[in-house]
Amino acid sequence: MELRKRSLTRQIDIDNSKYKSKKQKKNFSKIKSQIEDLSGEIWFELFAYFDGQSLINSFSKLNTSIESLLNDYRLPIHLNILCSNILIPYPLNSNQIISLKIDYSHINNNQIIDISSFVRLRSLSFISINDQQLERISKYSLNNLCQISIESTCAKFIIKIISIYFPNINRMILNSMQKEFLFKTFLHHQIKISQIEKLTLNGRIKLAKLARFWSFVPNLRSFSIINGGVHQCDYWMDEYIISHQKFPSNLSFIHINICDEDMSFSNLERLISKNVRYLIISGSMADDDLDDYLSSTNWIRLMSHCSNKLYRIKLDISSYFDPSDASGLQKTLSKFRKNPFFRNTIIQSKNFLITIKGYIQPT
Repeated sequence: MELRKRSLTRQIDIDNSKYKSKKQKKNFSKIKSQIEDLSGEIWFELFAYFDGQSLINSFSKLNTSIESLLNDYRLPIHLNILCSNILIPYPLNSNQIISLKIDYSHINNNQIIDISSFVRLRSLSFISINDQQLERISKYSLNNLCQISIESTCAKFIIKIISIYFPNINRMILNSMQKEFLFKTFLHHQIKISQIEKLTLNGRIKLAKLARFWSFVPNLRSFSIINGGVHQCDYWMDEYIISHQKFPSNLSFIHINICDEDMSFSNLERLISKNVRYLIISGSMADDDLDDYLSSTNWIRLMSHCSNKLYRIKLDISSYFDPSDASGLQKTLSKFRKNPFFRNTIIQSKNFLITIKGYIQPT
């Protein structure tokens, strides 16, 4: 009898629960939600995926609520300029612009875009700008500017850009359009101490010039040379400059791309700061140097020269192997794969092109 009573009580509770659930669903179905009910923070998160013009094309004139958000000072805008007629699309305003990209490809060589009104500008990107235009822009007072990207042949004048034009910039990307990065002599009073902390060079630079470069960037923390990279300056080097180079004291991240097939492992070691914590080595080396790059002894020696803060070295390197020595290739691959030091790397060969990818780290 007691068991039957408990069963009936349980069934009543289940029925009541189902009734309440149905009632709640009916109440929810009566609530009409509108797109304007989304909070401003959610809208700002959505707007972050659009540049200024795309934002206006997609969301302007939908309703007054959304249009007021587009004009909100808190909304950061990224704007692209492709012609000499700079026009901020309504309802945006210049105080919202924090990132600006200007393509000078179709702009007169003697003309510059006046960006002095963009007081909140933090990031600036130029394409096909010439040196005269860049010099004139550098005279603008942009106190919040912290990052510059330049994709132009004038980017090869690296010292002028870093130490004269924009010495107060923290982060910089320079793409020299496959031109060699050059060092030009300037008067001492023209050069200011660069505040740059993160620098990416897209192009080629000679080993001796890179050794000279460190003295101009004492605050550098991160350095990358990619899509071109470091080469040895034919078959001679300025031994004195390289042997007396002084790395920035806080340089902890380095990405070196080797673009010259005569870059020996011993010269690669000379490119590495003792304070480095993260190191990336990419590019190609000569088959004569392959054994040195496959030697765990050499990599252990390189690591020992660095501080105990070195976390890992990422490898993405390649080299051609002598096509007439197929058996030697197999021995090389087998020896590398059996070496426990390289357990976190993969070595492959296709048409006698050897590629090594992965990472190594101190034990």
